[in-house]
Amino acid sequence: MDLYAPRAFGYLIGDTISLEAVVTLDAGWRLDESSLPRPRPVTYWLDLKRLDVKPETAPDGAPRYRLTLTYQTFYSPLEPRALDIPAVPLAARNGDARQTLTIPAWTFVSSPLRELVASQRGNPMALQPDIRPRPYPLAGDARLAAAAAAVAAASLLAFAAASGWGPFAGRHRPFAAALRHMRRLPDLDTQLGYEDALQLLHRAFDDAAGYRLFGEDVPAFLAARPALTGEAEAIDRFFAASRLAFFGDAPETAMALLPPEALIDLARRLAATERRSGVRKEAA
Repeated sequence: MDLYAPRAFGYLIGDTISLEAVVTLDAGWRLDESSLPRPRPVTYWLDLKRLDVKPETAPDGAPRYRLTLTYQTFYSPLEPRALDIPAVPLAARNGDARQTLTIPAWTFVSSPLRELVASQRGNPMALQPDIRPRPYPLAGDARLAAAAAAVAAASLLAFAAASGWGPFAGRHRPFAAALRHMRRLPDLDTQLGYEDALQLLHRAFDDAAGYRLFGEDVPAFLAARPALTGEAEAIDRFFAASRLAFFGDAPETAMALLPPEALIDLARRLAATERRSGVRKEAA
């Protein structure tokens, strides 16, 4: 039986005390759980608040138990006084055989809350001034906060530039605007939602061209904007699908030719090209 205890002095009324007892038994023996104490008042000034039992195995394979007993003292002495936590009887069993064990008593010193005789320093019951907190260096935290704020501001600036907000509104990006609105459509897979998405991309083409752009105008539009020539086939498919949807009375055929996800992907690629190099024709 090994007992591990905290400091043996400096306890006040209401403090808790944790004792740890390590019980090592011979092979075949086990701790009798019925002998374990239950949380309860031990004396008029001492309560057993909690008992934790952790079974273990000793290095030699023998059974071992680690018991943690948490007590709370309610004794308020007038002067420092030694108090005893009583011994705790236990039992171990091996079949019908029974063996008695004991967690030894432990002594600690309980201290008064205030001095018995008032000194010349004033009323001993008066509240004492608060302890000033220890200064905490904030320079490192301030630098981290400043760095985080700078990163956030740069990210917001980049997003505003990409989205054409505020002072960046002059950098006209019709395909990016169309893509934002298309992503907000709740029913893109329906005929009505699909036609709304087609209309949005049509207005972006018109805005980029500076005039109403039809399918037969696409070659000239692309010739003036070499950055978009890689999307020529997809743009032709878009105008063909639009013609089927609005003038051919065949929305299902249009959606098969250019599915909604392909329409969104085309708008995404056009917006990316627009962001990198612009799509407006250079002024003569």
